[in-house]
Amino acid sequence: MKTLIMSECLGVLVVIPNTMKHSPVPAKPFKVISEKELTCLAKNIAYEAPDESYEGKLAVATVTMNRVRSRSFPKTVCGVVYQKNPRGCQFSWTCGPRGKLEKNIYAESKKIAHDVLTKNVRLVSIKNALYFHNTTVTPNWDFARPIKKIGNHIFYVVKTNESRTSKAVL
Repeated sequence: MKTLIMSECLGVLVVIPNTMKHSPVPAKPFKVISEKELTCLAKNIAYEAPDESYEGKLAVATVTMNRVRSRSFPKTVCGVVYQKNPRGCQFSWTCGPRGKLEKNIYAESKKIAHDVLTKNVRLVSIKNALYFHNTTVTPNWDFARPIKKIGNHIFYVVKTNESRTSKAVL
């Protein structure tokens, strides 16, 4: 049975896969993630999808990580989360007043963020999505095509030349 050994040193969380019963020596290379990046992703999940299912929370994390991978966005989780745009902020909670996070929502969001950052967990059904919005708003995103509705969010990919004329089925 695999266990993970976690240690925090100088603000960096080190996750070491451990397949040996009594040895802290990793059997595979370990992945180092910063506590700052973990916190940025966890907060983004918690504020953007507090009442969503696991799938909805993972979808928010997937879009965040898709942006980190994209040439059109900053290269770090915190850079993506706190990025400004001509209309304000990429994620509304980073610009305006926000309430206090409930401990259980933040704990679940942090667990999802940890799995996303250390185990590369992603929601395959929205693997190329770069945008989403709550169903209570209707943005005018003519550059994007909706691909899936999850809970109270609609997820979008950037339109390609072929997709500019086709309608998406949600």
